[in-house]
Amino acid sequence: MIQTIHKLGRSGIVLLITGISVSTSLFITSMVFYVWQGSAISNIGLAAAILTPLTVTPVVSWYLLGLLMKVSTLEQEMRLLASLDPLTELLNRRAFFNDAKVLVNYAIREQISVSIVALDLDKFKSINDTYGHSTGDLALTNFTKVLKSCCRQSDVTGRLGGEEFAVFLPNTSADEAYLFTQRLHLALGHSPIKVQNTLIKYTVSIGLLSLVPTKMDTIESLLHKVDSSLYIAKNSGRNRTIVHGS
Repeated sequence: MIQTIHKLGRSGIVLLITGISVSTSLFITSMVFYVWQGSAISNIGLAAAILTPLTVTPVVSWYLLGLLMKVSTLEQEMRLLASLDPLTELLNRRAFFNDAKVLVNYAIREQISVSIVALDLDKFKSINDTYGHSTGDLALTNFTKVLKSCCRQSDVTGRLGGEEFAVFLPNTSADEAYLFTQRLHLALGHSPIKVQNTLIKYTVSIGLLSLVPTKMDTIESLLHKVDSSLYIAKNSGRNRTIVHGS
């Protein structure tokens, strides 16, 4: 039913419901008069029986359509909420994988370069332990704001869990992706969070993978590769980008 609403549009649904309702009403009316033909039913009664479905049915149709449209809107809102991380409003893990999978398949088909970025906030646990979880949440939302400011509209960003994030950069070369990570490092350096007149600076470690994917590649396998670079970045001083294979 929801798919039918989207395909036909508001006017199309009204006409469909009205047509079905009017046809049904007229059919029932004709059957009644066929059975009771020759009786004392007056012509005025016949006219009323015919005009009623023609006038009342469209009104009812609009009311029913309104209910259907509300259901459709509610379904879309629920689907959107189910795909977003409630704190950062980035794609959640499942939604990120779904969107990135589509882009990987497209890149395989068109043989174009893509880049995958894995990000992890440095020493995030110490922020929570020292300043409290509310400050940790503030750091996450602030990081999201900075991350979005560095991304293009076509980039897919997601929070994979905790302080772990990922960005899929479609049609992006290795050099372009590396410049993106450096802009992010620089932007974070100028975007501390403020808690009770105290400025708290934090950094991010990044793993980066750029390639033209093959049929053997999946978003899961690509993220597994870039995670190894992220691990190296975390264990070699943090606040840096490590390119996979370098």
